[in-house]
Parts: sequence; structure tokens; C-alpha cells
Amino acid sequence: NAQRRISITSPYYVPDETIQMALVTAGSRGLDVELFVSEISDQFMVFHAQRSYYEQLLRAGVKIYLYRAPTVLHAKHLSVDDDVAIIGSSNMDIRSLSLHMELMVVVHGTEFVVDSLRPVEDDYRAKSRQVSLDGWLTRHRTEKALDNLMRMTSALM
Repeated sequence: NAQRRISITSPYYVPDETIQMALVTAGSRGLDVELFVSEISDQFMVFHAQRSYYEQLLRAGVKIYLYRAPTVLHAKHLSVDDDVAIIGSSNMDIRSLSLHMELMVVVHGTEFVVDSLRPVEDDYRAKSRQVSLDGWLTRHRTEKALDNLMRMTSALM
């Protein structure tokens, strides 16, 4: 039910179809949707699988920020508009959401989201590089093939 903004921070973004379509739809509706992930990863297969989702997100207007190396951004949180935050141990991937029984806490309140979480997101944005659709489309075809191959195996990860 987001009206203006969705911000997701996740080291591993390998969504199921429902999550991907929800973000694509939100971005296409004109909401300010942003995804913070790392520029590098400690999980080769997951890293490449998540990259296979970027083009569709970028085409829908979702902003993708790559947290600069050498740090692997390992925070996991989501904010919706100015009044809902979800923080915990779950990644935005099907294994975390359905198999690992990870814990997430929902916090309601503008004071928490705006005063506590938003400055963290602002800091991530300042320490990241934004991905452009044009730049993404010009990456080497070997990278594209590897990303798509890893996406096909993502259910096994």
C-alpha cells in the first residue's frame, strides 16, 4: 500500500515473482523505489542471480544503488513511505523468506522511519554508485549470460 516511497536494503536480492512484480509495478506507478545492494558480494552465484533482475527494475524506474567496494553491505531493512519499517535478518530472496525462518520486526511510526532509518538510507546513497539503465545495458555479454545462468539455478541456492 505504498503511496510515495519504498526503500529496500538487502545484500542478496533474488526475489520471487510476486516481490519483483510488486516493485516493478510500484516503480511504474511513479513511486520512488530504491534498492541498495553491494557492488561486490561474498556469494558468487547469488550475486550474479540478483543482477539478472536489475534490467526489469531499471526499466520500471526503480533506482538501484551499488554500495561501493570493498565493503559488502549486509544490512537488511525496508521502509515504506514515512511510517513503516521492516528490519531483521531476512534477505530479499526466496530462501530467506520461506526456508530459513528468519526474523523481521515491523516498526510503525514516522519518528522511527524519518529520524532513525532515513539517515541510514541517506548514508548508503552517499556511499553508493547509482546504476543507469544505459550503463547496465552495455555491460559485457559474458556478464549477462552468467547473470542469467545463475538466475536459472537460484532455486538451488
